[in-house]
Amino acid sequence: MVKYKVIDNFLDKDDFENLSSINFGNISKNEIKIYHNKIFSNGTIECDCLREDDIKKLFDNYHDKALKMLEDFNPAKMPLWEYSEFHITLTGSDYVYPIHRDSPYKLLSGVIYLAPEQNKGTILYDNKRGENTKEIEWKQNRGLFFSRSENNSYHSYEGDKKSTRLTLIYNLMTTRLEEV
Repeated sequence: MVKYKVIDNFLDKDDFENLSSINFGNISKNEIKIYHNKIFSNGTIECDCLREDDIKKLFDNYHDKALKMLEDFNPAKMPLWEYSEFHITLTGSDYVYPIHRDSPYKLLSGVIYLAPEQNKGTILYDNKRGENTKEIEWKQNRGLFFSRSENNSYHSYEGDKKSTRLTLIYNLMTTRLEEV
């Protein structure tokens, strides 16, 4: 199973309340919607649903913490960082994202559970067949982080059949795939 880190109260109170209170409207129970937000090492910002100031604040508040986790998981990936993603993901109540490994472009993968108060967390597996499961329990403002590897970073997520799941996906990224 993948090495991972769970951090409760990952976001400070203001950031958590700001992100949790954004109204994205409704989605169907079998739908997923991802809003893409990025900040690059040169300071360039691309935003889909967050304001540039919010993305800059998230970067300023959490980048050092994320880099430290990457260093703990896989120090060789540290110099490859080029940009960070702060995606907002809405997952319908019946939506199921299958067992997968993240893209090699993701140096550090993170999810922070925003809303509702109760839902299903992330499920970790030993392999793509789904053996030896461990569910990281959903708790608001809980962050789950790991660094992808070829053989042991399989995971999935799904709605709880009751309500839409709102998460912040926080990834440290590279375009230098051949070096990963």
